[in-house]
Amino acid sequence: MATLAAMARVTVAFAVAITLGAVAALTAGTIHAHGPGMSRMVRDTGPMGAESSATRPRATIVTGTAGITGASETAGATAATVATAATAIVGAAVTSATAVRGERVIGPLPPAPSVANPLLVGCDATLLQHLMESDPTSSQWIMVVVPSTTSTVGTLAIATVRDTAWECSLATTTAQVGRSGVRPLIDRRSGDGTTPSGIFPLGVVASPQGPISFFGNSANPGAHGSYRTIQNGDCYGANPNTPGYGHWRVDSTTCTGDDELLERNVQSYEHAVLIGANTEPNVSGDAPGEIPYAAAIFLHRTAVTTTGAAKPTAGCVSIGHTQLVAAVRTIDPALSPRFAIGTRADLLAG
Repeated sequence: MATLAAMARVTVAFAVAITLGAVAALTAGTIHAHGPGMSRMVRDTGPMGAESSATRPRATIVTGTAGITGASETAGATAATVATAATAIVGAAVTSATAVRGERVIGPLPPAPSVANPLLVGCDATLLQHLMESDPTSSQWIMVVVPSTTSTVGTLAIATVRDTAWECSLATTTAQVGRSGVRPLIDRRSGDGTTPSGIFPLGVVASPQGPISFFGNSANPGAHGSYRTIQNGDCYGANPNTPGYGHWRVDSTTCTGDDELLERNVQSYEHAVLIGANTEPNVSGDAPGEIPYAAAIFLHRTAVTTTGAAKPTAGCVSIGHTQLVAAVRTIDPALSPRFAIGTRADLLAG
């Protein structure tokens, strides 16, 4: 029964794709259907290309040549036969918009959020709607907005899909950025004091305990992924055009210059999240002659002066302690989170 059910689901998906005129997309193995209320069928991958093991709130169907052939043979040799066979059940299939991969059922991506959605109070719903429409594969956005490209203070908010709706999971809070403002990654260079602007994934770096996106000098507050409590000698390389640039290593003796010996920043790196600006597996600047765009760009705790005033960063994004703990507990690799950093005008124009 399970085999027949699986074949039926593939048949329905194939029939829907044909009626939409998407044969070419199916042949490639993936189809993206856009528009409010429509499911988006995407190949669901996690950090570093690995398929995510957590359920994502979107419809997913993995197809390939073999799957297409099987669906065609099950339903008949012609598109007309497939479409006819699917007519009676396609309404229910589109309504439920669920597909099975392995043993897990994945639901539909919700429609674009309304700017009047009460669940989005505390977040910029207009900006979120634009970001979601520009990249419907993400179910979580960390929005860092500054008034101008030279500003050192801005805001951060997180919007997340919960069940079938978007909600503001971390309301807008004050954030510090680079001491020289923000700059597009392509124009940025390590050490220039700017925070990279643009759209970035959650970063992943290889550490002694395996790939991580979360770390800190304090105990894991409840991250949704592997968290490394900083150990003696943990060093994040930031010396341009050296093999260690943009990579994690354990090395307390030669972690010098721009390299960051993470245990030294006890307060700032109480907890940290890696922003995927020039991160592994393809780091530019870890070999001679390569452009060192950025290294060690984190979301971390805001540092303060002796009088308690917030300090700008050297290129990271920082927020207060309470908000940082909430962010670490909210950012979920299974949701393909994206960092959107820049002026509101630039982000809306992107």
